[in-house]
Amino acid sequence: MKGFLANEDSTREIAKTAILVRTLAINVLITGERGVGKTTLAKEILQSAAVADGENEDEVEQMLERSDSLIIENFDRLAKIDRLELEGKRIVATACGAIDQGVIDRYFGLTLRLPPLRERPGDIPELAQAFLEEAKAILMLDHDIDLEALEADLSDNAHSLRRAIYSALLFDAISEKDLLTIMQRFLLARMRKGESLNIYRDYIYLYDKPVILAGFNEYRSQLKLANALGINRNTLRKKINELGLES
Repeated sequence: MKGFLANEDSTREIAKTAILVRTLAINVLITGERGVGKTTLAKEILQSAAVADGENEDEVEQMLERSDSLIIENFDRLAKIDRLELEGKRIVATACGAIDQGVIDRYFGLTLRLPPLRERPGDIPELAQAFLEEAKAILMLDHDIDLEALEADLSDNAHSLRRAIYSALLFDAISEKDLLTIMQRFLLARMRKGESLNIYRDYIYLYDKPVILAGFNEYRSQLKLANALGINRNTLRKKINELGLES
């Protein structure tokens, strides 16, 4: 995975600032939602520094004793900041939550806010491509997926985008045999647990629901879908109601 990717004007300026402060003896606080790239940006500033998690205050304290520079994730989760010896240390911290302004003024000379991905459309294509290359290497797959056709999930910023790309790549590689094996294992587990008295009736939706959803996506019409499925429109409407689906 590459370093901090910035194609949007706003993030380019932030990246430039990060490079400029590399050689300056000031502490930097990077704020923003989860998954916006705060730690990746922090590593652009302190390129060789270790990373500690503010949720583990003992770990932060021990690492500060061993190092003059440190990246502290979740700085807002530190319970007793005053207990830490930060004087003479070079710190780049990240935070999702609010931090008292007095703490910011005391410990940091610069604050950078990273916007969420939904406000950075220009950053998404390169980031998605980087995640795709990462996924191909980790999953040992050599085919590509159409990133432009992918519905990008940005609910958790880069975390959800990465998950969507991994899932799409993996699903695209699943064969009919793989799918049948998955279904067999799923149903066998539930049979063994005795979760159903009528396996066929209770689990036929596992076929009906994806078929109807795929048909809606392809045909955009209940009439055309009914014809494709070889059933009448009333039967299709009944299934749609039973499954809680909308066309």
